[in-house]
Amino acid sequence: MRFVSCFAFLSVIVYVQSETIDGGYIVNKDAGKAYKLMYQSKVWSKAVETCKREGATLAVPKTQEEFQFLQRLVRGMYYPKIVGTSFKHLVWLGINNLDDYRVWKNIEGENIEQNGFHQWAGQNGQGYSDNPAEPHCAGMDAANPGLRDWWCHRPQPYVCEKPAP
Repeated sequence: MRFVSCFAFLSVIVYVQSETIDGGYIVNKDAGKAYKLMYQSKVWSKAVETCKREGATLAVPKTQEEFQFLQRLVRGMYYPKIVGTSFKHLVWLGINNLDDYRVWKNIEGENIEQNGFHQWAGQNGQGYSDNPAEPHCAGMDAANPGLRDWWCHRPQPYVCEKPAP
C-alpha cells in the first residue's frame, strides 16, 4: 500500500509543476522545456528522426532536477501501451558515444561530463569499446538513479523534448 501512495504522490508532483500543451507535450516550467513520451518503440537513430519531425530532439537532462522530472514521467508511463519492444522499462535519451567510444555526448554534440547531467546507474557508461555490438546509446528507466547505456539497435520507447512556449 505504501508503494501505491508514494507513486500517487509522485504523479501529483509532476502535474503540479507542469501543464500539457498541444501535441501531448508536458511542460517542465523550471527547465523551460516540454516533453512527450513516445510509446511506439524505435531504434535510437529512428527515434532521433521522429523527434526532429515533431520539431523536437531526443530529451537530454542537463541537471539532476531535470533528470528527476523525466524519471517521474517515465514512472507514469502506461506500459501496456508501449509497442515494438520486449523490454519496456528503458526509454531513449539524446545521449550516445557513437562518434568516439570514449566520450558520451548529447544530441547537440556536447560532452556530458562538461555540460549536463552525467550520473550513471551502477556500472553503466563505464565500458569503452569500439565494438559496434556494445551499448553506445543512453537511456533511463523509472527506478535507477542515473543514465543507462543500451544497444542502439534495440527498439525502445523514447522521450522527445522541445522548448516550452
